[in-house]
Amino acid sequence: MSDVVYLVSPQTKQLTPVRSVSLADIGMAERKDLEQWVIESPSILGEELLIITTEFSRFDRSSRRLDVLALDKQGKLVVVELKLDAERSLADLQALRYAAFCSNMTMEDVAAERAQFRECSDEEAGESIRDFLETEELPQLDSKPRIILAAGSMDDQELTACAMWLRTFGVDITCVELTPYRMTDTGQILLVPKVVVPLPEAKDYLVGVERKDALVSHRGADEARYLRFWERVTDEFNRFGLQFQAAKHSRKRYLRIGIKGTKGKRIHYEWTVSRRDSVIYIALHAESKDRNSNIAVVQAVAEHAGEIADGVDSQLEAGQWLNKRWAYARFTLPYQGDFPDLGVAPQAAALMKTFIERTWPHLEAYLKQQGQTP
Repeated sequence: MSDVVYLVSPQTKQLTPVRSVSLADIGMAERKDLEQWVIESPSILGEELLIITTEFSRFDRSSRRLDVLALDKQGKLVVVELKLDAERSLADLQALRYAAFCSNMTMEDVAAERAQFRECSDEEAGESIRDFLETEELPQLDSKPRIILAAGSMDDQELTACAMWLRTFGVDITCVELTPYRMTDTGQILLVPKVVVPLPEAKDYLVGVERKDALVSHRGADEARYLRFWERVTDEFNRFGLQFQAAKHSRKRYLRIGIKGTKGKRIHYEWTVSRRDSVIYIALHAESKDRNSNIAVVQAVAEHAGEIADGVDSQLEAGQWLNKRWAYARFTLPYQGDFPDLGVAPQAAALMKTFIERTWPHLEAYLKQQGQTP
């Protein structure tokens, strides 16, 4: 028996049954209609998504086409498989294959695909991704894409049982039923999305547990690597005996050196690891609430770029972050591989020493001129 929802007349309080129909019954097609709905309104899949491309077929030695490729708000790649009816479709197996095919994609690949899909430049595509993720730089993709299976009917116990079983192994798979209802008087169609896996009543708890289990080991390993690296950098840097001293402990991708007397102005030196670009930034940051003040601080240093970068294997770069008031001036130290090894620490420390010795006199002079003596 078809599902029924009821319309209630505000005047008579009478109920009018509205029965569900199938997408096929109302002449809908997977690519022409269902896929277009997802492109225009990704939230029908139950969350905010950024569409990267559709009909993705760039798989090695395969002619298969992935319906929709997207990113979620956490920067995870999402494989979306669409069916008019999930029954006997083997959509779960198809999606697993597509997820495996996409598991080696990089964020640069993703930006290039979005650029082609939206007919814009790679830079514009990258900016739209950063805006969606509300981040200053594009994060690294992990090798575990999420999966969303969406269909007009999810009445397939084998598929939903398989999805729930896969979730116990850390596979982030969601099943969304998109049920159409036809109005008896007007013939209009109501589309009602419903997440059926994970079970709605347990979704928040289950997703939280699953993500925590999956991320704790990954984040823990990253935090341990950062801690070891920054401890080595700090040991090397503090041996120079400068007036600025670095603290040892940081489990994040950056390590700051505070400037005494400028706390309220939020000016500091900082090492930052960009794993996307395989570089370490040796930088001066101005992060007050006043955009013009931040720009002026950095400009006071950038005016002497030639002198500061003389003999250094890096240009002095100055600028602002997108969607931020903050400004920076920095050197760039490249490294090999996914993460800087401990052998890079002495170089990072020495380059920061040079950077501070050559920028601090100009910064100090500017602060004194502004009556802001540190």
